[in-house]
Amino acid sequence: MPRGSLAMRHVRDVMRLKAAGLLIREIGRRVGAVPSTVRQTIRRFEAAGLNWPLADHITDAVLEERLFAGAGTKPGQRRRAEPDWAAIASSGGCNR
Repeated sequence: MPRGSLAMRHVRDVMRLKAAGLLIREIGRRVGAVPSTVRQTIRRFEAAGLNWPLADHITDAVLEERLFAGAGTKPGQRRRAEPDWAAIASSGGCNR
C-alpha cells in the first residue's frame, strides 16, 4: 500500500464520518490519521467517482484499486534540471 495511505477499513470510516458531517480534524482523531491524510483520502475517493455509501459489490481490493490506480505513475518534477553527475565525477570535479 502506498505510504501515507489508510487501510481500506479506515477509508470506509473516513467516508462514513464525512457523510455524517464531521470535521476533518475530528475524522482524523477518530481514525488515527493526520488531517492531511484525511483530506487526501477524501480527494482520492471523490476523484475515483465514488459515493458514500459504497455499493455492496465494492470489496476492499476493488476500493484500493480505484483509489490508487494511478499512484506512482506520474513522474516527479524538479524546479531545476539535475546536474550530469557522471560528467562532473569523470572530470575530477568531485573532491573527496
